[in-house]
Amino acid sequence: MLSACGIAEAAMCPAPAYTYSPADFAKRDGVPVSAEADRIESSDGVLMLEGNTVIEYLGRKLTAQNALYDQNTGELSVDGSLSFLGAGIQLESNDASIDIDDDIFKAGQSDYQLDLNGRRASGTASSMEGLPDGNFTLNNATYSTCPPGDKSWFVKADSLRLNPSEGVGTARNLRLIFKGVPLIAVPVFSFPISNKRKTGFLAPVLARGDNTGFELHLPWYWNIRPNADATFTPRFTSKRGTQLQTELRYKNRQGEWTVDHEYLKDRQLQGDARYFTALRHNGRFNSEVTSEIIARHVSDKDYLEDLGDSLQLASIEHLEQRADITYEKDNMRAFVRLQGFQTVDEDIAPDDRPHSRLPQVKFETASGRLPLGVRTNVSGEFVYFDKDDAVTGVRLDFQPRITLPVVRDAWFFRPSASYRFTHYSLNNTGQFDETINATNSRNLTSLSIDSGLFFDRLLDNRGSIQTLEPRIFYLRVPFVNQTDIPVFDSSAFDFNISQLFRENRFSGADRIADANQLSVALTTRTIDGDDGRERFSASIGQIYFFDDRRVTLSAANEVETRDTSDFVGEFATTLSDAWIGKGTIQWNSDENSTVRSSLSLGYRLSPNHIANVAHRVVKLEDRQQRTEQIDFSGLWKIDDSWRIAGRWNYSLDADRSIESLLGIEYDSCCWAVRFAARRYTSDNGDDHDSSIYLQLVLKGLAPLGQNYGALLETAVAGYRDNIQ
Repeated sequence: MLSACGIAEAAMCPAPAYTYSPADFAKRDGVPVSAEADRIESSDGVLMLEGNTVIEYLGRKLTAQNALYDQNTGELSVDGSLSFLGAGIQLESNDASIDIDDDIFKAGQSDYQLDLNGRRASGTASSMEGLPDGNFTLNNATYSTCPPGDKSWFVKADSLRLNPSEGVGTARNLRLIFKGVPLIAVPVFSFPISNKRKTGFLAPVLARGDNTGFELHLPWYWNIRPNADATFTPRFTSKRGTQLQTELRYKNRQGEWTVDHEYLKDRQLQGDARYFTALRHNGRFNSEVTSEIIARHVSDKDYLEDLGDSLQLASIEHLEQRADITYEKDNMRAFVRLQGFQTVDEDIAPDDRPHSRLPQVKFETASGRLPLGVRTNVSGEFVYFDKDDAVTGVRLDFQPRITLPVVRDAWFFRPSASYRFTHYSLNNTGQFDETINATNSRNLTSLSIDSGLFFDRLLDNRGSIQTLEPRIFYLRVPFVNQTDIPVFDSSAFDFNISQLFRENRFSGADRIADANQLSVALTTRTIDGDDGRERFSASIGQIYFFDDRRVTLSAANEVETRDTSDFVGEFATTLSDAWIGKGTIQWNSDENSTVRSSLSLGYRLSPNHIANVAHRVVKLEDRQQRTEQIDFSGLWKIDDSWRIAGRWNYSLDADRSIESLLGIEYDSCCWAVRFAARRYTSDNGDDHDSSIYLQLVLKGLAPLGQNYGALLETAVAGYRDNIQ
């Protein structure tokens, strides 16, 4: 048996030195043939070759002890053993007949090696035939993509047909053998011998989850037409019954469309029907107009937790339904949007659930450079907000802006002034909120001045430099009482370095923050002189307030009276080609406490040697409680074939594990096995769910089991699944 090769050494695995091309098997007239042997006799154009016979034609070479060649018909026959080497094929056979003109052959007992669309295949057959269209038929055959002589896995069949042009192999009475153990036996089975799509069963999946028990997935793929296909997957679960998962994909001139639907009559809920439906679309009408649709809906609030298999799905609070048409040309961008939400978490109060936008129309356009260097831009929005048992209505928002940027090599000065007009025409105000006017308008002017300097110094004779970049940003927005305006889509931004230079501390258009403030920040960078890469950067900043901040999201919020904001800082460093570090902090100097911080360190020696550690602290909104987490993850290659991977996300304040994952994988030239066990916090935050992943990858066939690679790509930063 040949020794196994690891992931990084896959290119070192034995492989034929030929390249298969179906064109080489086309019929050719007047094929030149050369022949040599110890003894040659000729009679009426028939050559008898005896002893150490070698025949060459069309780049093929046949070696045998004796052979008979009819020059009149182009037929060549060999009794006894022979070796045959050609474009994409190598044989060790007995008793062969070859039609040189038509380029077909028949052989008895054979050991073969083929190159099928760049994929190595080898095996044995009691008889074998090469057809003029480049196909092969084999009887009592074995097939494997392992190197010749490696019996780690192989397909055994009564008959086998390989069709390289279609990229399909078809077997009758097939048995799949792995390490001497039969895994699958089916009367008829087709499998891919290229990356082309084909109709048929895909590899089954075995799984286990706390909410579903043991699972068996049996996907069936339907290649409907070149621009349409479907996958139907019965999902058998021991606890909840049988679920049907359906995926339909379609491509037309407007783009790609995907529909996913899952349906289950839940045994644990007395046969209640449960379902999940999703529609996704990305399209382009022309170079300027694009479209996108995302729509998802579930039958009940517990569906994703009970039948999903990820922490991200289980923690979703709202499912979005959205359709966009976007126009972009030069300095103009506009879109039309229809957007709604299904609130999955029923514990969210009705007042806190989002409004639908039916529709939202938004545009932004900018001018080029005008006289004196002046630049202008205009943005606007029309949106109708809708929600049951709530205030609804129209919001019209319009904002022109004028800017005079002055930019030089060592400094910049960018004053800007804007006017913002917002108008509301509302319904149901008297029924649901008497403090809000049915018709209301808001007018605001604002002024900002952004300025900065660039200093640099040379660090070495390679041209490496360190910069020092002070920046000052002044913002003036007058106070306008907005308590009589509803909050449809505004919320407070997280405070970070970017927030120092925003003109509004709220998202959306329902709240425009008053401001009389000065932001001061300092950034330094180290830039490598050899490759121009930024090796280190760090920034720190703070806002100085000259007036209280009186605009709040609701009347219940207190006016902010501090003279200064929290300090915010961030850094990023590439210590070497292998080490990466990042960090952020928000620090309250009045309370001498950290509001928010994150620190991460990553090691990337190679795709097979990854380690990450991260620490996060976040104070909750009331600033009386905080959450603190530490996160370890990594992937490490033990030897040429073995790798281990894992993640541990732990809550220090709650003294409990949020997620733990341990995986191990073995990878050789022609097969791999991967196993993982995962335990994670359930949606209610009190209990834990667990799941087990097992995947067997027989290279050249579809993988058997769950998608281990996708799991690790989510859990381990820097991991990329490269097992094919």
